[in-house]
Amino acid sequence: MPNQYSSSPAQMPQAALRDDQRAIAEAIARSWRRCMVKGVDEQAPAEDQIITAEALAHRLEKNRLLLTHADPEMITLSEQIAHTRSLVILTDSDGVILRTMGEGVDANEVRASLLPGASWSEEHRGTNAIGTALVERLPISVQGAEHFMAYHRSLSCSAVPIFAANNHLVATLDVSNDLNAPQQHTLALVKMAAQMVENRLFHATAEGEIGVHFHARPEFIGTLWEGVALFDAQGQLQAINRSGQFQFGLPLDQDLLSSRRPSFEAIFDESWLAFKQRAGSTAVLSPLRLRNGARLFAKASAKHAPSPGRTPVLDQPRESAASLAMLDSGDPQLSLAIKQVKQVLDRDIPILILGETGAGKELFSRAIHDASARKQQPFVAVNCAALPEGLIEAELFGYEEGAYTGAKRKGNIGKIQQADGGTLFLDEIGDMPLTLQARLLRVLQDRSVTPLGSSKSIPVNFMLLSATNQALKEKVAAGEFRSDLYYRINGLTVQLPALRQRQDLARLIQMILQIEQAPQVTLSASVMAIFTRHPWPGNIRQLHNVLRTAVALADGGEIGREHLTQDFIDEWDGPAHAPATALPSANESLKSQSEAAIRQAMRQHSGNISAVARQLGLSRNTLYRRLKDLELN
Repeated sequence: MPNQYSSSPAQMPQAALRDDQRAIAEAIARSWRRCMVKGVDEQAPAEDQIITAEALAHRLEKNRLLLTHADPEMITLSEQIAHTRSLVILTDSDGVILRTMGEGVDANEVRASLLPGASWSEEHRGTNAIGTALVERLPISVQGAEHFMAYHRSLSCSAVPIFAANNHLVATLDVSNDLNAPQQHTLALVKMAAQMVENRLFHATAEGEIGVHFHARPEFIGTLWEGVALFDAQGQLQAINRSGQFQFGLPLDQDLLSSRRPSFEAIFDESWLAFKQRAGSTAVLSPLRLRNGARLFAKASAKHAPSPGRTPVLDQPRESAASLAMLDSGDPQLSLAIKQVKQVLDRDIPILILGETGAGKELFSRAIHDASARKQQPFVAVNCAALPEGLIEAELFGYEEGAYTGAKRKGNIGKIQQADGGTLFLDEIGDMPLTLQARLLRVLQDRSVTPLGSSKSIPVNFMLLSATNQALKEKVAAGEFRSDLYYRINGLTVQLPALRQRQDLARLIQMILQIEQAPQVTLSASVMAIFTRHPWPGNIRQLHNVLRTAVALADGGEIGREHLTQDFIDEWDGPAHAPATALPSANESLKSQSEAAIRQAMRQHSGNISAVARQLGLSRNTLYRRLKDLELN
């Protein structure tokens, strides 16, 4: 059995990278041979490879848990490769596209083939990244002429298979773009995103009473690359992630637990009872040895199955969690906001968080929740601007069976009811339609919610946090926001500073690197100079995305200018870069700051709505409304 897994994928040496490239080339050759043996039609029409809308709806319902846990990573990956004409694609285990995100590709002959419902199995499409990754169970990059079918040879595609607990293949994550605009490091970014999805799925679905987190190098415990094995109270193995299988030297091509479940003693050279006694504190790292003598480091954790009445999305791990103490990194304005929040915490006082888009309002709200007495209960976030106006009512209040055409057979619990006992966070509340503001006000007054199609009121009890990047007082004056709702949500108002106004950039960067589980990574002096002078129109969200991508591209070493994406460099170096004096000052209104950020982003991206929306973290609908207000559309 191998006794080491000493490098994360983000730190692979060049020899290992060459091995990866050789493995990919061999996998593509095997795929071509399979296609020729099976007689795959190179000229098969694209319409023969798209399932019906009814069949797609069935697959989407079947894969609800996968979609729930993949969506956040798809959004992040899409932001990392924004402005590259790329498409992020999630498929099921058959290679049928379930969801896409991004601007898409230019090639007309394949654009329709990249929509949800299209099948990319090898049987239908020949050699391609998605289908071949599923067959080979390996990350695959297929470029141009490596595709079996001629009309796919305008594409560059990178796909990574996604596995649930116990090596069960459930999906692929893919990035596809035009061959004439290849992107460096795409496969590495997709690998990282796929690993995040796997971790989410594992923690959401795997069952066991005690978890053992382990790695040959102690600094990798708690990172994406740690091994995790779940045992029952008697020490029988219940589930193990793929990193754990790799470190144990176990095969990655089968379900290890389909028959006999090995015991803790069969894997480790120590008794189960002794380990539990020695690792009673979950904060303590303990040395462990495999049966062959290989040394590991391990940490125990309690693993609880999701409550029967709760949706899986509420129990997913939060890799980006940060405490109020962690957020208090030295900026005076932010320190004041944190002090004020602590003074009203657990006093049933609603908190309204103001700040530009990307200033960290949701992270701040999560930290408030985690500092409260409700921290063990659900944190439910609703982006009022991202949901279509026709769906936000059903999402917030829930609905009974048959409440409207297309409703699920058994109805649906709304976000407000899901937050019962915990925290409800209404992000971008300034974009909530007036009709819904009246219903929300009734919920806050009566502390009960009535689902659509029902006459029964359900009592609810939650802490209310709201956030906006708009000047709500001005919206109240203009009749666009109810004054009674404004005063109901505004028990305490706190203002988060824009990144360009903050005085704690260095400590903020270190905090983000810690969240990304890369505290050892450093920045070169030239990169730090760029960061210090950058206007950061996307604020902390933009900084986080820039750092996350740079960490992956730097292979765990120092981040240099070469590890910054070209669109970020262009944003800093290009003609659209505004001098510091042209930026809004701290005493300008929130509305003026928002308008300045939108105008600057529109100039920078030559009016590309998708690019501007991604940079500013707005939905396209919200951006169109803002542009109309500014008379820029």
